[in-house]
Parts: sequence; structure tokens; C-alpha cells
Amino acid sequence: MYKNSLSTLTKRISGPSSGAWEVGDIAAKRILAGEDIIHLGIGDPDLDTPQAIQDAVVEAIDHGKTHYAPLSGEYELRQAIADHGCGLYQGKVVAEDVVVCTGAQGALFATFLCLTEAGDEIIVLEPCYAPYPAVVTAGGGKMVSVVLDKEAGYLLDVDKIKAAVTDKTKAILINSPGNPSGAVFDQQALNELALFCYENSIWLISDEVYWSLCYEGKHNSAYKMEQYRECIIVVNSLSKSHAMTGWRIGWAIGPQHFIKAMTDLAQALHFGINQFVQRAAIVALNDRDTVKEFKEMFQSRRDVLCDGLRKSNHLEFSVPRGGMFVLIDITATGLSGKIFAEQLLEEEKIAVVPGFGFGQSVENTVRIGFLCDEERLKEAAKRIVDFAKRKVG
Repeated sequence: MYKNSLSTLTKRISGPSSGAWEVGDIAAKRILAGEDIIHLGIGDPDLDTPQAIQDAVVEAIDHGKTHYAPLSGEYELRQAIADHGCGLYQGKVVAEDVVVCTGAQGALFATFLCLTEAGDEIIVLEPCYAPYPAVVTAGGGKMVSVVLDKEAGYLLDVDKIKAAVTDKTKAILINSPGNPSGAVFDQQALNELALFCYENSIWLISDEVYWSLCYEGKHNSAYKMEQYRECIIVVNSLSKSHAMTGWRIGWAIGPQHFIKAMTDLAQALHFGINQFVQRAAIVALNDRDTVKEFKEMFQSRRDVLCDGLRKSNHLEFSVPRGGMFVLIDITATGLSGKIFAEQLLEEEKIAVVPGFGFGQSVENTVRIGFLCDEERLKEAAKRIVDFAKRKVG
């Protein structure tokens, strides 16, 4: 029987890492069926969007904010993002440097479509967020992995990155605070990398969606180096800072010729982001109390989970300095991350993400989120420790 063929893009976006969420999907279905499962997988915590932000959507709809928005985003929101950026990056950011996107994920995908094409190499640091391979290769580029050192806490290694650069290198993608590692890159290393990219005409894309969750210091960013901003693009959102994962509102900040290209792509891709969500995003950007509250909450949750996991002699991990995940090395159990995650769900009713989705070097790991209240995290840690002990025998 004749079957219409699909583009080669479909193969590039369906690699091995696309299966990283399967255990979590099974857990979600079982939760809907009434099972009591502790879901520590996908980065969507048990927090509701603050009421003032919810109210802003209702008010916006009541005032008719249901029409097409400008392709690059409502100017008032772009200005609010720029104002936020001025504080976060300690330098001048203007509305014209900003384009509003369908979440940070949409911003990343659009960014690489605008920057790269067939034959280009894109350096990605491993362990990396599972959708990165699809994102960076969608336009036909090739992903080049640079494996960060586990013993060093997966900190930024500029020398390793430099060694991986070739005359085909078009871009470098970094993520700090890191998912899944929890690493927070040092400002000095970021400055060095920004200078290197500037001198070598390489794009530096910085995914900073966990900007609000730095526990032992301030958020660092290459974008603080104003003199190198012609080669730097920052991708960000409100998903983690204000519990707005499902709202799909994010942005990119970069040089204005890049913003123009992203705006042109928006015309072809989605023709603007809905007005009422953009109004709510403005309210969120002015809400600093929630940012502080969530940071303190997640730091406390992190400490509870890590304290519980330390009771195991078979689980190795570094305490994350940022984000909302702990990356656990489970090699001592003799199981791969995939088998560990599948059996943990079946035997202990806990959902985690197997490490294969984050790169070959971390196949024997699982990512555990501190995504629920502290009592549930204590219980989860106990079950995970008991499970690991059984598997070691």
C-alpha cells in the first residue's frame, strides 16, 4: 500500500533522547487512574501560578485582550522583559533586544532555525536537557557533545569546549543553572567563553530558565559582558520562577538583526503569542516576592531530598547549586538508568527520569526532581534508598 513519505526532519527530532519521558508518561496515566505515585520526573512542580497572575488573565480577557498581538510580542511586555534583564544582567537592555516566544522551548527551537543550517556544528554540553539534540539538529546541523566532568560537579570547562571547536562550529549552547546537573557556572568561566565566542564569530546561546533558582549565590550569565553581546543570545521564561509551565510564555534576548529574523519566523510559525497571557507575564515580571518564596522553598526541598538520599551507600550525587533536580549515579546497583527508573516505578511507585535522555555519558544515572512537599520527598528518598539497597543485594 502506498504511503506518503515524511521529511528527514522527523528523524532528527525523534532520536533516542525523545524517549526520556516514557516512564513519566506511564506514571501520569496511573495517577489519573487513581494510583498514589510520587512523580519526581518532569519539571512541573506541585505549585499553582500565583493568584494575582491568574487574575491578570481574567482581567485581560474582560478588557478584550483576545486579538492578534505584534509578531515580536506586545511592546509593554518586551519592555518589562528588558527592565528585568537590566537587573539580571547588570547592564542596558532595551525592548528592541527582545522577542516573545512560545515558552523557552519554542524560543530555543526558533533560535536554532534562525542561526544554523546543514553542515553547521553546534556544541552542546553533556549532560544536557533531553530536547536539545532535536532542537539543535532540526535545521540540519550536527550536534557535537562536550562531556563535563562529574567529579567537578559538571562545571563549565572552557578548555574542553575550545578543543571541540572546528571551522564548522556555528554555535555553542550552554545551560546554567543546569538541567539535569544542577550546576551553576562561574561568572569568570562564562566571561572567558563569551570572549572566545566573540573573537571567533561563534554564537553563544545561554538557556537560563532556572535563573531564579540559584541557591549558593547569584545568577551568573555571559550576557553580563556587554561588549560581547553581538554574539550572545539568552533564552528565558517564567515557567520555573512563577509556576507558569503550562502558560507557554518565554523570550529570547539578542542582537537586533537576530530579533528581526525571529520576528519573521514568528509570522510563519505562530503569528504572535496570545495577548491575555502576555498581560499576565507583565504582572509576573513585577512580582519579586514569589521569586524569593519559590527559591527558599526549593532550597529547603533540595536539602530534605539530599539528606534522605545520603543514607544510601550505593547512590552517588553532587548537591545541586541550582535548578530543581538531583542527578544520581546508580552504577553500583548494576542497573542502567532506564531499568532503574522502570523498576522503581513498578516496585516503589516513584517516577524519575532515566539518564540516557541526557547523553551517553550519564546512561547509568537518573534525574530526581524535588518537586513536591517535604514529607513526600522524605518518603520518596527512603523508598529510593531501600530500592537501591535491594538491587545491590
